[in-house]
Amino acid sequence: MKSSIQQIGFVYNAQVQEAVELCKSLIEELKISNNSWSSSAELVIEKEKEFTQTSLIIVLGGDGTILRSLRVLALHNIPMLSINLGRVGFMSELKVTSALEGIKKYIYGDDSDHWLDERTMIDAGVFHKNNEKYAETFALNEIVISRGQNARLLHVEAIVDSAKLTTYRADGVLVSTATGSTGYAMAAGGPIITPSLSNMVLLPIAGHMCLDTGLVLSGKSNIRLNILNDAQAFISGDGFAVDESLETGDYILINRSRYRAIFVRFGSKETFYSTLTSRLGILDRS
Repeated sequence: MKSSIQQIGFVYNAQVQEAVELCKSLIEELKISNNSWSSSAELVIEKEKEFTQTSLIIVLGGDGTILRSLRVLALHNIPMLSINLGRVGFMSELKVTSALEGIKKYIYGDDSDHWLDERTMIDAGVFHKNNEKYAETFALNEIVISRGQNARLLHVEAIVDSAKLTTYRADGVLVSTATGSTGYAMAAGGPIITPSLSNMVLLPIAGHMCLDTGLVLSGKSNIRLNILNDAQAFISGDGFAVDESLETGDYILINRSRYRAIFVRFGSKETFYSTLTSRLGILDRS
């Protein structure tokens, strides 16, 4: 193992038996039991004391496992190498069949064999109308304000860089990163953005008689979303909900995070374009 690598962490989806078994076999085959630790994604926070000595995190699961792991790992800037055991695996780098070879390439090979793909994340602060901050979250994919089970549409005023943009009347409003543009944002009708960019996308979810197209914003923009009506709104980051519901007069401030998700990649930096349609399950008929 290269001298620059102190310790390797393995984070797996405990609900997938293949991920649990693969984790054990990789540690055995790599002969790194004394220089590694392992945890389920749900319990990875219990390994936080190990992070200062950890040079690489290997994630075994799908995109959901990556997002759950990032709730803790993003705060520590540790590179992740992901092995896909999910469905789409848009953020993953290795298949199960190439996992051992790929990890060996990273820990024993030359540094020129790989590169680090740094992805922009976004922060959201939640405030009462008296400007008291009472919650916060962050996301690699998207921040979503939704109406939950309430039948009433949300009325959300959007202010970008201190200028009023519009008032959305919709089931919800989301702010997506470039990474998240191929997820919920795309399903809501938003554009796909190259993941190397820091831009954000602002768009309503099922908008009614309002600006219903996605707006691509600078990564330096500051977004304020004001809750104008009592419709029992909720906020989540990457699908992880903030406990308290939003009330009339509350507002959310969203901007680029100081944290970044760092992925280990092999091969060409243009892989995003060559694999985009296949990963989305779109048949190329040309």
